Amino acid sequence: MGKDFYHSDMQFFVDQRVDWARYVRLKRGPEVNPGEEVATYRAILRSIGEVCEAIESDSHGHWYDEVRLEGGTVVVPPHIAAGYKRLQDAGLLCLTLSPEFGGYGLPLLLNCFYLEMVARADASLMTIIGLHGGVAQDIEKYGTDELRRRYLPRFLSGELQGAMDLTEPQAGSDLGGIATRVSEENGRFVIDGEKIFITNGGAAIHLVLARDAATYDQSKGTTSGLSLMLCPRTLPNGHPNGIKVVRVEKKLGIHGSPTCVIDFDHAEAFLLGTRGQGFRAMLDLMNNARLGVAAQAIGIAESAFREAFEFARARVQFDQPIVHQPLVKSMLGHMRLNIQAARALLYRTSALVDMTDALRAYLTTERGQADPQHTDLQAELDHKLQLVRFFTPLCKYYATELSNHVTRQGIQVCGGIGYMAETVLGHRHADSIITTIYEGTSEIQASFALKEMSKGALFTALEDVRAELLPLLERHEQPVQLVFTGIGWINSCLGALTGDPQYALLNAKRLCEMVIDVVVAAELLLQGDVGDEARRQLARSFANLNIPVVELNARRVAAGDSSRLKDYDRILGLG
Repeated sequence: MGKDFYHSDMQFFVDQRVDWARYVRLKRGPEVNPGEEVATYRAILRSIGEVCEAIESDSHGHWYDEVRLEGGTVVVPPHIAAGYKRLQDAGLLCLTLSPEFGGYGLPLLLNCFYLEMVARADASLMTIIGLHGGVAQDIEKYGTDELRRRYLPRFLSGELQGAMDLTEPQAGSDLGGIATRVSEENGRFVIDGEKIFITNGGAAIHLVLARDAATYDQSKGTTSGLSLMLCPRTLPNGHPNGIKVVRVEKKLGIHGSPTCVIDFDHAEAFLLGTRGQGFRAMLDLMNNARLGVAAQAIGIAESAFREAFEFARARVQFDQPIVHQPLVKSMLGHMRLNIQAARALLYRTSALVDMTDALRAYLTTERGQADPQHTDLQAELDHKLQLVRFFTPLCKYYATELSNHVTRQGIQVCGGIGYMAETVLGHRHADSIITTIYEGTSEIQASFALKEMSKGALFTALEDVRAELLPLLERHEQPVQLVFTGIGWINSCLGALTGDPQYALLNAKRLCEMVIDVVVAAELLLQGDVGDEARRQLARSFANLNIPVVELNARRVAAGDSSRLKDYDRILGLG
């Protein structure tokens, strides 16, 4: 099995599953040649793959190397600095940044490919690279012209890096608990407070979510009154700012990624967006970060699968390589199937985000305003936005949970060797665990998705799946009918959730998995319809394996009630 970081699933999706002509026309105008744009995309992706192969080689054997704090300065291990330098020298930073600032302006889909490749090469480096691009994107979207000119060229060159400062001791997923305060003094903003678990906390630029002092008491406990602030470690006049890295954390995995405690002592900052509405601005970065973490999880899983597969082909027991043992072959087959399923959902969602952004941008132009289809296009935009809000937490939930499972299975394939401290599979498993936690735990993602379902996104998604698959019914009757049956099972159990929010929350993960199974099965069938027999077999296998599970889950949801929560109270001794 070759390295092929820019692998066949990415290539297929670029070639077959995106309407590039429409995307380019909406985003860039009719004068741009879609074929030339896509050719450029492919060239960039090939370059990323080559650089990531070199990064992976450099990182080999350095997984245990830790970040250090020396004299208040965060120092990453040499292999992390070297990997960053490789990407920097190749001009492969901030890929989504607008050409106006010297960037490529790449679609989110391609950025997810990029992050998957970097994560496969080095999961720790990916956290730095992911934040680097995300912070730059928020500055581009919400910063003043002065802030953009001051900072974005230096992000693009790699001179500056960024961090996203949200979490506090009392405010994890519940950002309404944020107590860090931003005050205005003589026309300047200053921040006071502490942030914890800050990835890449030694970065030069921090985007800080802080509570506006002017409305502090009124807004406390809510996400209202939060402002998004750009806080540099060095002020424009060259003086050091009131930011201090107090501690670098020791972690179970991603040892080369700095995780820091940050103290703000009257640190000067600059407002991004509208005062008091920073939570909404931060959501852009958070949602993109969730898709980025999904890509990271897939990259980690791909690395683990390849290690396990190569081991199974080489390890001889009972006079044959263990890859030919039925149970080992089954494990490896499911690992591969799970990775491709997670990709199907992430790539589908990323392409949806890109088309949504292109449509939104087009409707603000003179061309868009004058378009005779403006009303229909606006309705399409609203439809796509609803799906993006729904699918984003599903992507994060699905990819990260599968990554945990795939990496654990990789250890099992390798047996005792897989459990040894120096082997790669254990490292990948430890790295994968954090993906289910940061940027919102799996439980939070499931609850977010449930909230969107309650607003009608579930019915919208299922109706879209049915409409997409109807043209395939004659050519692929059995798997398409199976997916339609899955849709029926989902609809059949919804009544049990209506009117009982606690029971609905209790089943949030189960319901998410049912929806994911149907949507992924549909996406794989659509891919198989234009792909080769291997892709058609993949689609049939996924539908045959997973749609019966949808039925099982639907029956469990329909048969239960929230009295199970009282059982858990008794088991846990909660009274």
